[in-house]
Amino acid sequence: MAVFALAGLIFFTSFNTAKGTNIRTDASLLKLSDLIQNRSQKNGRLEDANGVLRDEVDALRKEDDTSTGADDTKLTALERTAGAQQLKGKAVTVTLNDAPPNATAKLPGYPEPQPDYLVIHQQDLQAVVNALWQGGAKGIKVMDQRLISTSAVRCVGNTLILQGRVYSPPYKITAVGDPGSCRRR
Repeated sequence: MAVFALAGLIFFTSFNTAKGTNIRTDASLLKLSDLIQNRSQKNGRLEDANGVLRDEVDALRKEDDTSTGADDTKLTALERTAGAQQLKGKAVTVTLNDAPPNATAKLPGYPEPQPDYLVIHQQDLQAVVNALWQGGAKGIKVMDQRLISTSAVRCVGNTLILQGRVYSPPYKITAVGDPGSCRRR
């Protein structure tokens, strides 16, 4: 009797939750990957709009002759600290990519590599970025994103999420600085 009562309660709850709709269809549910892709595209558009506004501010600042030298010096220092100052000079580029599918060949004296060993992970990206900073890089760009003081290199699965945008391998890391000292790290 208790089983029938419990089954009746479950049927009633399901009917009440669905309110006449089919609650088991996949077509009506949004996939997380679609949400991430949509948000990444929106962030890209906002970043482009931000770049246009930044260019307008720079143009207005050049036209404005009322600023003092102290204001310009303070602004330049803040830009440098935040990582927003445009950099030019020699650079080093590192590209990280997953191993090819046939990279699981057995080598004498080595254990069989696991599939997890063959993909780029967050710690791999972070290690390269840290080594470039240690090598004296003045600025670093991962993919098309300049790393600033609030940037975090985060991976979810085999994708990189950086400043709200999603990237897949190969990952391109560019550092402005002395190429010799950056390579030694």
